[in-house]
Amino acid sequence: MVYLRELMRHFDDVVLITNMRKIKNISVVSESVTHVMLVKNEGYDMGMFYKGFQKYYTNEYSQIACVNDSNIVFNNLDFLFEWAKIQEVDIWGIVDSHEKPWFSEHKNNYHIQSHFIVFNERAIALLPSFFEQVDMKKIMEETDNKKLRRHVINDWEIGLTQFMLAKKMACSAIIDSTKFGRGNPMHKHYNELINNGLPVIKKRITRDQKLLEKLFKKHNWQVLIEKHGNKDWPLREMIEQLQEMQALNRSK
Repeated sequence: MVYLRELMRHFDDVVLITNMRKIKNISVVSESVTHVMLVKNEGYDMGMFYKGFQKYYTNEYSQIACVNDSNIVFNNLDFLFEWAKIQEVDIWGIVDSHEKPWFSEHKNNYHIQSHFIVFNERAIALLPSFFEQVDMKKIMEETDNKKLRRHVINDWEIGLTQFMLAKKMACSAIIDSTKFGRGNPMHKHYNELINNGLPVIKKRITRDQKLLEKLFKKHNWQVLIEKHGNKDWPLREMIEQLQEMQALNRSK
């Protein structure tokens, strides 16, 4: 919920798009966003964003973001938006990537990771054209999860940035992945990133962190959140909820 409230500080409207289900504390959730949109679970994040864009798109927006729930945010994101204001870019995000999956159809695989990606005015104007050149019907109707994942990574995760670059759009991320070697720095170097001011950690880290890492405070996600989290936020409640999710994940 704190993530939604933090996004509301930086955007005029926040649309929560989720699959059709009963939402716990819907009244509390509704207070943290401007719209709740329940949709059929098709096409992962790409499908969710596509449906939201189709319904709410207007050329009056100067900025549109696609943000998923794979991150935990435990302090203000002001630094990120302040950084973005001084960048001459059309698309920006938290972290980029040059990784090429074996199934990629792209020569250049540079992309802004889609868990947090923001489109400024010039890029927003190109989004309808982007979706027109992608076979959205095929993606929405794909029932094989493995094939769907490959389509979404190729067409959305990588393809979106490559489409925008081909249209002469400028793209950038506050975290340059090339400075961290191979792999995703949000996974491999989260402790360094957090200690250097990034108040974001992947949910995957809180679920799957190895026991050895837990024994060392510099890697312990709970210690990092308590040390660098916003003291006015319900950090203890946040940590307890993540611990419950971790226990539930282990029991499966």
